[in-house]
Amino acid sequence: MKATYIIALAVAGLAGFSVSPVSAAPKPVEQARVAPLPEIWQKVPANQRLQCVRAAEIDAARILAERVVGIALDGETTVKDLAAADDEIKGALTATLKGIKTTEGPTYCEDGRVEVVRAVNLSSLIGVLVKRQGRGVSAYQKTVKETIDALGNAAIPGSLGHKHVLAKRAAEMDVYRRLAERALGVQVSSETTVKDFVVESDDIKAKLARTLKSAEITAIAYNEDGTASVTAKLKVGPLVRTIVRTRNARGKVIKVDEKTEQMVLEETGSGAVKEDAPAEQVPAAAPVETQEVETIISEVLDSTTTL
Repeated sequence: MKATYIIALAVAGLAGFSVSPVSAAPKPVEQARVAPLPEIWQKVPANQRLQCVRAAEIDAARILAERVVGIALDGETTVKDLAAADDEIKGALTATLKGIKTTEGPTYCEDGRVEVVRAVNLSSLIGVLVKRQGRGVSAYQKTVKETIDALGNAAIPGSLGHKHVLAKRAAEMDVYRRLAERALGVQVSSETTVKDFVVESDDIKAKLARTLKSAEITAIAYNEDGTASVTAKLKVGPLVRTIVRTRNARGKVIKVDEKTEQMVLEETGSGAVKEDAPAEQVPAAAPVETQEVETIISEVLDSTTTL
């Protein structure tokens, strides 16, 4: 009888108890179905597929990092220059680059390429720059996009897509070469060209290399014959202003036409896979190092081609 009474009390207590919606178990969210992989990717083990995706992410991150550190402020000073001299800016730059996120992809292509779009938000970095550098950066703040993005790619080693990625890299080098030729021929004054200053100054040569690396790639095409084409635009203003600042500091005042400062060069480069290129390589789009760009500039300077 006593046990029955206790059970009756327990049941009565439960009758007045209700479960709070907050403590209820969440319902699983139904994910959108992923599009089927192209046939070539279906044959690739999952771990290798993820390695290719990671290589594409690294490729995009590398492009973004180069663009961010090469941002020109106050006419000629770059973010990289400021970060080297200011710990707060260096910290903001580091935090910005750590904030790179994948916004599109991975997209698997039928030729064996995989592409991702990654983006980085510059608002916090710009905020620190404005606080530390003043009006020059503030003016830049009005024109810069708070978020910039970049396309990174990689491919299955030995695939047609892998050849396309290598051809794209060769096309990038070709477009840098063409832009270098154009930039070296830009008139800084009525009597001098960019080439005249690059020849006499390793610092200006390095500035030109960084300027070339900041070129914006506007189009990429993969052709049926296995070649690739890359179109890029280059603002020469930061380079010209660097030359002017350097020369003026030496007491040789140069007056530059505003049209020259606003000049934008556009070129298209083409590339193909070398016949002796190894069939198997790490599935990443090999980065174009600044040193390689400097080599291109040296080759252009040594060329007998009339600029």
